[in-house]
Amino acid sequence: MNSVLERNLENLHQFWSSLNAEHEHGIFTHPSWPNKQWQRDFSLHNDGISAQSLAKKTYSTVGEVNEGLLNGLTIKSHLIIMSLILDNDDNTPLKKNENNSNIVKLNKNDSAVEWTKACSSAFGYELDATVVQRLLTNENASVLAYMVDGDIAGTAISYQTNDTLGIHQLGTVPDYRKMGVAAALMDYIIDDASQKQTVKQVSLQASQAGLHLYEKMGFVALSQLTSLVTA
Repeated sequence: MNSVLERNLENLHQFWSSLNAEHEHGIFTHPSWPNKQWQRDFSLHNDGISAQSLAKKTYSTVGEVNEGLLNGLTIKSHLIIMSLILDNDDNTPLKKNENNSNIVKLNKNDSAVEWTKACSSAFGYELDATVVQRLLTNENASVLAYMVDGDIAGTAISYQTNDTLGIHQLGTVPDYRKMGVAAALMDYIIDDASQKQTVKQVSLQASQAGLHLYEKMGFVALSQLTSLVTA
C-alpha cells in the first residue's frame, strides 16, 4: 500500500473514530450513524464479523473483494478512494470566488440540527444530530454549510489528520442541485487547504456521481472502498 493511500485511509479511520465509534477485538463499530464497521487497516477478516454485530451496519474494506469468500456477506456498494497532492510552495493567494461568501463554518455554540437535516436530505438517509454536534468541538473538524437565502443548500465536513485534509459528507440538498453548490464547497476547502503549510494532500472517497467533478479538480484514483452487508 503506497503512502498516499495509507494517509487517505488513516484520515478516514480517524474521522470515523471521532463519530462516537466503539472499539473491541480490533474492530471499530458505530452504535448509530454513520453505522460503519471496519478495522484500522480496512482489511477483511471474516472471523471477526458476525451477522449480529453487522446488523443494520456496513463493513468497509479496501481493495478487491472475492465474493466467493464472503461467508454470509454481500457487496452493497463501492467508493473510489481519491487524493489530490497540493503544491503549497507557490504562495498562490486564495481565490476570490464570489460563492465563498455563501459558505459558513459552524462553531461550537451553533446547533447542528438544521445542518443535520440538510445533510440527511442531500444523502437520502438519516444522520444523528448528536454525533454531528460533537464534531463542532473537535479542533480537527470543520463543519461547513452553503447558504442560499437563509437555507442550507449544501454540506461538507473537512477533517485534518497530520498532513492530510479529508473531505466528508459533501452533499447538495435536492432543490439546489445543478447550481454548482458542491463545486463551490470543494473549491473553498481546497483553497483553504492550500494556504496551510501543514496540509500536503486532500483526500476523499467518491461515489460514481461525484467522480467527474473530482477528476476535473485533479484528484487521482488510488483504490476502491467496498461496503459489505449481511446477505
